[in-house]
Amino acid sequence: MKRTVAVTSLLTAAALTCLAGCSGDPVKATPGATASPARTTPAERLTALVVTAADLGTGYSVRKFDAAEGKSVFARSAQEITGNACTPLAAMTHQLPLGRPQASLSRVVATKEAPGTRIHVTLATYDKGAAVTAMDSLLTDAVRGCSLGFTVRANGAAELYDPFEPEDTPSAGDEALAYRGVVTPEGGTPRPVRTTVVRHADVIAVYTAVGGARITSPELLAPLIEAQDAKLG
Repeated sequence: MKRTVAVTSLLTAAALTCLAGCSGDPVKATPGATASPARTTPAERLTALVVTAADLGTGYSVRKFDAAEGKSVFARSAQEITGNACTPLAAMTHQLPLGRPQASLSRVVATKEAPGTRIHVTLATYDKGAAVTAMDSLLTDAVRGCSLGFTVRANGAAELYDPFEPEDTPSAGDEALAYRGVVTPEGGTPRPVRTTVVRHADVIAVYTAVGGARITSPELLAPLIEAQDAKLG
């Protein structure tokens, strides 16, 4: 996995050089004393790792997405969704991360090849071992117990998830899971959904495509997954 490298500040060394050269009095540096490197936060790390339009090339656009800022979103956090073990599947459909990560972010990707289709990528980074637990326990339990369909609720609204079908997983990351199905908001129109989840060490990437005529195309998510996989290493 690619990691962001912190640059060590030369401020302390420069100050010591100036004191020694300008005052005429030699100044001895304390043995072992060096400037502390700046720490990269989990959120900053994800910002550096998430795919951009430049990574995808011609015909793609990428913009930020934040469920917490939406006025008409189904849920702004996974904790708002009720539905027992099925809530992780619903959370990912709404660009919310699995479990309790250190940080997460989402992007909306549009492509001229699939007009009318919303494609999302959500990255989340976890404490050591927590990403494996989220994939192998939380997500696996949801897939086993809810694959025949389920209903979840959030903020007084309900969504019906039809039985979903497994799809071929990409050759990416340390482990992956892919499936597709149909989601029907209460009183709304059914929407086809395709989801692929890939774990890279302590980072989980969730790719979701919603609606549009080309939603079932096997090639729809492939370029996005390949580009993001290259950055996650």
